[in-house]
Amino acid sequence: DYQGAINTYNNILLFDDENYDVMFKVGTIYNELGLYDKAEKFVDEAISCTIPNMKMYYQLALIYGNQGKYMSATIAFLEALKLSPEYMKIKYQLGVASMELQIFNTAAKYFEEYILQNQKDEIAFFLLGKCYYKIGDYPAALLAFKQANLLSPNDHQIMYYIGKSYSSLGVESDAALIFRKALKINSEDP
Repeated sequence: DYQGAINTYNNILLFDDENYDVMFKVGTIYNELGLYDKAEKFVDEAISCTIPNMKMYYQLALIYGNQGKYMSATIAFLEALKLSPEYMKIKYQLGVASMELQIFNTAAKYFEEYILQNQKDEIAFFLLGKCYYKIGDYPAALLAFKQANLLSPNDHQIMYYIGKSYSSLGVESDAALIFRKALKINSEDP
């Protein structure tokens, strides 16, 4: 019960208004509820009350991202990365935020680093392929989309982008074949 937890935590804050752990928890709950302004306020306040940790900056970045504040999200993710450079999920999120900002070269670098340790993540390969495609590196896009397709062979969206890549490379016969396969898979989806 989120509301019960918020009430309990707010009662704690009445007596200990610098309890950063409780502030962080309240902010996390508000983020889950989609109340991003409140979430941002509590997590930001928790950060200002203590020596921040990676989880605080990561949560703040997610809150910013949920609000479409991708530059602020990027800054918070970079702070989280400074504190935990081994946590690869931050690099994935930096890739997503960079894509939203349409900085595709930077996004590609973050996804490349993430994929080095997460070689079974078809979504990361798909997003990497989209970055390469946006910057016009169609051979690299095709390779990334093919890797995503190996991991998720029945995803018609991945197949569509394989077809687009072939088409952009001028290999129309392969593009047509892949587009037909994608349409067939899409029509078979319930």
